Amino acid sequence: MLKSLTAEIFGVDVDPRHGGASLADFEWRYRVLVIFPDSPNIEATRQASLLLAEADGLRERDLVVLEIGQTDVRVLFGPDEDLNPYAIRYDLDVADGFFSLLLVGKDGSVKIRSDEVVPCSTIFSLIDQKSAADRRVAN
Repeated sequence: MLKSLTAEIFGVDVDPRHGGASLADFEWRYRVLVIFPDSPNIEATRQASLLLAEADGLRERDLVVLEIGQTDVRVLFGPDEDLNPYAIRYDLDVADGFFSLLLVGKDGSVKIRSDEVVPCSTIFSLIDQKSAADRRVAN
């Protein structure tokens, strides 16, 4: 479960400096790829380029791509939402200044956490395997 949702339930404010939503607002609607840029922004730029080159694949898999800066959130792909970078960083427990890529599933749990650029084929395979398994269970 996401920490900011837990904080909200127990009445603890994540960060009063910035309003907006956390990743909990995406649950059961979208999978979210979250890019945390490295200080020179080299790896983050490379990861974003790989992902955006596969826009059809992102769309087919209900993916949103976010880049979380120190004080802002850039929506690279998907619906534009007012998001709180502090809540997202808190939810995912990621330090500032280091590259990280996380895939958050529709259920809100982290499916991939990497400090290296991840090929789209790896991300898509994981999602497709899970989706196929879910369809088999439903039948």
